[in-house]
Amino acid sequence: MPDVVQFVDSISATPTVRLDLNDDQVWSLKYEGTDFTPPPLRRAVAQTLLADGGRVTAAAYDNRLLRLRLELKDTTVDAVASRTQELMRELDRPTNILKWQPGTTEPVFFRTMRSDTNRVTEVPGTGTFKLFDVDVLAEPFAYGLKETLPQTTVYQDPANPGPDLNANPYFETDTADWSAVGGTIARSTAQAHEGVASLLLTPDGVTATVEAQATPLAVSAGVAYQASAWVRCAVTRTVNVGLNWRRANNSLISAPRVGVGVAANTWTLIEAAFTAPADAATATLVAGNMTGTPPASNTVFIDEARLRQVGGGNACYFDVSGIRGDVETPLFLRLEQGSITDQRRSVIGVRRRGNPAAMPLAVQAETMTLGADATLGVSTDAAMSGTGQNYARVNFATLAGAVRVAAVNWPPAGTDVRGTYRVFPRVRVSVPADVMSLWFELAPAGGGNQVVGDKVTPPLSTAPRYIDLGLIQLPIGADPVTDGYSGVPLAVGAAQNLSVGVQRVSGTGTLDIDNILLVPADDRLCIVDWPVDATLTALVLDSARASVYAVGPSGEVRATQAVPLVGGPPLVSPNVSNRIVFVQDTGERQSGVANRLTSTTLVTPYYWPKYLYVRGVGS
Repeated sequence: MPDVVQFVDSISATPTVRLDLNDDQVWSLKYEGTDFTPPPLRRAVAQTLLADGGRVTAAAYDNRLLRLRLELKDTTVDAVASRTQELMRELDRPTNILKWQPGTTEPVFFRTMRSDTNRVTEVPGTGTFKLFDVDVLAEPFAYGLKETLPQTTVYQDPANPGPDLNANPYFETDTADWSAVGGTIARSTAQAHEGVASLLLTPDGVTATVEAQATPLAVSAGVAYQASAWVRCAVTRTVNVGLNWRRANNSLISAPRVGVGVAANTWTLIEAAFTAPADAATATLVAGNMTGTPPASNTVFIDEARLRQVGGGNACYFDVSGIRGDVETPLFLRLEQGSITDQRRSVIGVRRRGNPAAMPLAVQAETMTLGADATLGVSTDAAMSGTGQNYARVNFATLAGAVRVAAVNWPPAGTDVRGTYRVFPRVRVSVPADVMSLWFELAPAGGGNQVVGDKVTPPLSTAPRYIDLGLIQLPIGADPVTDGYSGVPLAVGAAQNLSVGVQRVSGTGTLDIDNILLVPADDRLCIVDWPVDATLTALVLDSARASVYAVGPSGEVRATQAVPLVGGPPLVSPNVSNRIVFVQDTGERQSGVANRLTSTTLVTPYYWPKYLYVRGVGS
């Protein structure tokens, strides 16, 4: 089979062929004189005579020139003239697509521009044989076929836990991976919160503390984990869940517990978030914990006993891996209509280096140090993320303006902490007419110069919303990034405190702080104000054109209002992990109903891989 060189109508698996330039009947590609050399790389170099060498400050690929030597043979002079005209018409198109498949399993496609014939060689004889040297101007890269990735659900709650880390959380078949302290455990079908069975914990009546423990699991220092379980006790009393943190040598670090007073014979959910200590290697999930030497009559049924990573389940992000191609390429996002309503404003950031899972994303108010006039909420509030007393309330009793919450020694140390981020605290007020100013402060934990952001005075609501406080850089101050010439990245220490200050300019109400969200801003970041139209099927973020358009049920483009988009839409790269931070709704465009933790977004990512030369199998 000859190599495929064709002008076609589209980049697809079965395009319509406009002109076959290598059918080995009329047209033949002559390899002597044909050149598909990759595009030249243009560089901007800054240089001075005060230092050796120069520094490349920017680089970009130029358009490429595809040189084709074509042989044309036909039966008559008129037939040759007709074939020549067909070639000239294809070259004269303002835009065209050239399919090239030089014996590879997969083709590539060049998006070409209006081009010319460099030379036509008339071969002496009957006039039925000619040679053409054609210079086809094309975009820098060849494209592969469209790659549509699986649809993913992105959760609005940054504390949304990921999948179960522990084995056998539901006890449907046995009690494997669980053991008892101070009593016995057994699988029971007498009660179940989920499925048909639960774990029955029976105290021995003589041990001071009774609990069920799961098999220890490996954990990462500085990462927050959520312990939760549904419990049903035979009597009214306090029942706890918790974790046992241990070092690599199995020595105990701490054993935090969180309890809830449960009513007799009533299923009650107990959940709490804990951050792994710096020297933690494993965690043991503890459920049904009771203290005070409970008698044997204080039996507890336990179900859905789960250990999960906080923010580990597409919580304001989704990951894209296995990108094909040679270079970065725009990532298109199709958002189903039901996901985007009520004039939502989305913030979309990208991290494409190191381990994106280790970059900081969110810190909950209940884990922060409280400042002036700030106290934790009296109980769990469903409108706020996190667990337990899951927000900080500022009552302004003594100071009109001050730091209210501080994330001390956060983010934890690591190389992937490094970067620029936009700071978004999630807040609400009790009186919408109150005027509040907010700002961030970033300071070394040991004291010294601090970075104070500009005061922002946004419209607020009784419903929570994210407030954009601007950019921070981690770490503070000078950062060599690597150890000299070694190329080895230096870790960023945990010795910084990120704080949020609030001033009540006027009014009498309170302000609640839920969390602080960091969106990476040193790569690609954009803010989109989505249109509102209940008749649309989906909205598409076209990252190649930095625009948004709407489609109907048949995929047709639908008329919609203008869509404001600022910044750079996402790009993804091959051979790295790509994390897309997607904050579906900051709440800044709405009144009354704002940022809802229960909201989800159905996103279908897709892209066209880009190649510098040819496409290998599976690449």
